[in-house]
Amino acid sequence: STRVALDHLESVPEKVSLLEDFKDIGESHCRRQMIEERYTKYKEIVTSIQQQLEDSKQRVQQFKVCVCVCDVKMDAEISNIEVVAPSSSWQTQTSFLSSSLLSDS
Repeated sequence: STRVALDHLESVPEKVSLLEDFKDIGESHCRRQMIEERYTKYKEIVTSIQQQLEDSKQRVQQFKVCVCVCDVKMDAEISNIEVVAPSSSWQTQTSFLSSSLLSDS
């Protein structure tokens, strides 16, 4: 019985060591799960930010197109005003000169 007790005492440290190893494995697994959860959240946030960036780029592009169209329209309107203004001014001057000449004669 002494031999059995001695064998039992000698095996106890190994069992304690095994239990500590299992405990370490359990803690590692728990840490791994926590890291994977954080990574998943991080990946969702990054994906969301990338989508927001793409949406913003599209809005900026649409705005640039709108500004260009507005600039072209304004340029066309300004050109029309410049074309109309000299001719109406010319008509006013011509009619003034004609009436001046007629009144002189």
